[in-house]
Amino acid sequence: MNSRVREFLVKAWKNDNEISVHQTRLKTPYSEALLVSRYCIHAKGFEVNTARIADALYYGCVPVVLADHYDLPYADILNWNSFSVVVSTVDIPILKKILQEISHDDYLKLYSNVMQVQQHFQWHHLPIDFDAFHMVMYELWLRRSHVRIPFGPPLD
Repeated sequence: MNSRVREFLVKAWKNDNEISVHQTRLKTPYSEALLVSRYCIHAKGFEVNTARIADALYYGCVPVVLADHYDLPYADILNWNSFSVVVSTVDIPILKKILQEISHDDYLKLYSNVMQVQQHFQWHHLPIDFDAFHMVMYELWLRRSHVRIPFGPPLD
């Protein structure tokens, strides 16, 4: 519980039998919880932490990102709306309604796209084409003109 967003989420949904949120660690193994979930909620904390998003994708779970103004990984490369659901924090009280309004066909499209982007979030000891290493390098290359580093001695 390291953010107001997570506190708001738990307060709104802690007693619901369809949306599973926890104030403490899960009693079941993390991987089992992800494997049986259609959607996996990622509530922004105080730190930049995308491990849960990558975990959700690895286990074939459609990420539900609860955040405003959140810089998602590979945002310059991937169309996040094609494989995730991004929800504003003010909409946390209607989260269930938002998810229920996603048709079965639309869910299947999201899920299919999750399966396609999984490879981009996997890290290998020796990089392979289109894995996390290559995605980070490509993202840095795309942003190369945004940051200028002066060469030579510092100017006074």
